[in-house]
Formats: sequence, structure tokens, C-alpha cells
Amino acid sequence: MVRPLKLLIVGIAWPPETFLERLISGLLQHGIEITIASSKKPGGNLPSGLVWLKLPSSEAPPPVAAAETMSGAVRAFLSSPSDFGKLSSSKAGIAASRYFLPFAGRKWDVIYFPWNSAAVEYLPLFGLGAATIISCRGSQINVAPHNPERSSFRDGLKTTLQKATKIHCVSEAIAEEATQYGLQSDKAVVIRPAVDSEYFVQQTAAITKRDFVQLVMTGSLVWVKGYEYALLAVRAAIDAGVHVALNIIGDGSEKQRILFAIHDLGLQQHVTLSGKLSPEAIRRELCNSDIFLLSSLSEGISNAALEAMSCGLPIVTTDCGGMREAVDNGVEGFVVPVRDPQAMAEALVKLAHDEGLRKKMGGNARARIEQEFSIRDQIQDWLHLLEHARLGMSTGKVAA
Repeated sequence: MVRPLKLLIVGIAWPPETFLERLISGLLQHGIEITIASSKKPGGNLPSGLVWLKLPSSEAPPPVAAAETMSGAVRAFLSSPSDFGKLSSSKAGIAASRYFLPFAGRKWDVIYFPWNSAAVEYLPLFGLGAATIISCRGSQINVAPHNPERSSFRDGLKTTLQKATKIHCVSEAIAEEATQYGLQSDKAVVIRPAVDSEYFVQQTAAITKRDFVQLVMTGSLVWVKGYEYALLAVRAAIDAGVHVALNIIGDGSEKQRILFAIHDLGLQQHVTLSGKLSPEAIRRELCNSDIFLLSSLSEGISNAALEAMSCGLPIVTTDCGGMREAVDNGVEGFVVPVRDPQAMAEALVKLAHDEGLRKKMGGNARARIEQEFSIRDQIQDWLHLLEHARLGMSTGKVAA
């Protein structure tokens, strides 16, 4: 009888992003034993099969950090001198080793880094003898490595892609992009994001009668989401005689700049910033909208867009990352060039004028989710990936 696979996840807070929470829940249901490593204790009762490994806090005062380093070193050395040697030899110095020492003496089959940045940050963990899997997503592949002030991340990215057992890519486009940083094609496994289509489903009772077309966007308020281009497109659509309103759901560092842009474009009566909402509230807003708009400059495949598609909304998206792997132009919506608000506006105007087209594309979007982006299929793909990574480590070679 094969024992349950033991999985360590490094680099997330609890509760995690919705898409990671769905993945963890699905793996637990299939008997995977999961350890979450984080500095903050998860609130509430953890699901059966999920345990928490406490990591030191980066916000600890110097005396506390020194004490954590000392006690962590003693525990690590007593539990596993070999692991202690590997984890305390970090180039960052002994002070930084306190973040790695809690892993000493503990064994997992697979260590999973949901973000490239986490893999770079916890590079010493690659020496513990477990299989390692890294997820390559959106801007951590096609934006961050180009920042000259993040050369250490770019160098670390190349190292971790070389050391990892397998690399999970959220789209074919991201897999292709990652090859320039050393990703080997035989290591790459594309598993696209998935949606709980039983949760994100159109609620016809939620639709409010109105004399305008409701647009909705969901995402962090950061520059890579390209909100200023969406606002320019809304301005152009209104100037073309279309009565539209835009609801932006999310929060982030660019909120003030977006507010300035709304004011400068005279869109105060047409654009609402709803802030960060619960999944239930997001679903309600999606179900009460007509069109989902994605103006991103970079994406893997947008989880927010997939949720909107699952709710039966037509999509207007920029041609970034792997979005063409989810939306066929003219079928589930329209795909427009990046940084082209006029093309975006033309797509919005076309949909706004044609309710039948909106319903047709929204139906196609829902069907696409059910056929290609089901959470059930995603979990099966992940189970296959985890088992092959474990098998690869036990046999000395990575299974294809």
C-alpha cells in the first residue's frame, strides 16, 4: 500500500489566494498530507490533513530574532546535523539562516513553491532531498526579471528553474517565456487555472434592470493591470454615445493614481471603486454585470476572467500572457492589443449595442469553462504531477 504523499508548501499566507485555497482543498480530499510553512498562525480550525509549520517573523525585534536563531540552531543540529549544515550555510549569513532552520529534520516528498519569488527566497530548501515544484505565474516571469533593480531575483530565478524537479506553468505562453531563464522543456508542465463552476454560476435573480451596460473588473490595483487604459476605453465608449458604468473590485498601491485618472477623465459618475470584496460579494457583482473587462499588461491566465466566464459574462481582454488560451477572439469575447484603449472601446461598444451577442458570447464562455477549466480536472493534473515528481526523486530521474 502506497503511503500518502507528504507535501510542503512554502511562500503563502493563510488564508491563501482563492485559487490556492481551492487547490489545497482538492489535494486534501485526495489524501495528500500538506504542511503550510508561514510566520503567522492560520486562524480557525485547520482542515483535516493540514498542519502548520511556524516560521520566524521578519518583523521580530533584534533580541527576539537572535534568540530564535540560537534556539532554532540547537533544535536543527540535534534533529539533523546534515540538514543543519545545509540550511545554516546560506550566503546571506547566519542571521538569515533562522528562516531555514525550522525545516531541518523534517521530511516531505515534495516541496512546492507557488511563486518564483518564494523559491528564490528559500533556495537552501532545494538541498533537503525532496522533489521540488515551482509555479511560474504572470508578472514573476514576464515583468519582474526585466527590472534592473531586481537582478538578484533574475539570477535566483535561473538557479531555481535549473534545480527544480518540475516547473508548473499556468499557460503555454508563460512556459515559452520562462525558457529564456533556463526552463528546460522536459521539466515544464502546463496546468491552467481552474474555476469552481458550481460556485461561480450565473444567478439570474441577481440581475438588476437598468438603462446602462454594467462593466466589471476584478484585480489588485497595481500598474500591471493597466487600469488607466480601461478608463480611457470607458471614456471613449461614453463619447461614442454608449451609456456604460464600470465597477472596479480590488485594492492596492495604485488606488490614488486611479482615482486621479478617474477625475482627470471626468468619469466620477461612471466608475465605482468597490475595494476588496469577499468571494460571495464578487460573485454577486459578476452576476449583476454585463461585460467583464481585463486591461492587463501581463498575465498568466487571469483567474478573475475565468470566474467571470464561469458566471456567463462575455470578456474583453488584452492579448497578454496566456489569455488567448482561454478566450478566442469573437467567440467568448474580444481579444484586443495591449495598451490600445481605442480597440478596447470598440469592442465594448459592439457588445453594448448587441444584447444578443453578449448572451451568445457569455454562453460560450460558460461552456469553455466547463470543458477546459474545471477544478476536477485541475486537481487530477496536480495529483499526477506530484506523484511523478516523487517518483522521479525515488528513482533518481524525473518521470515525464
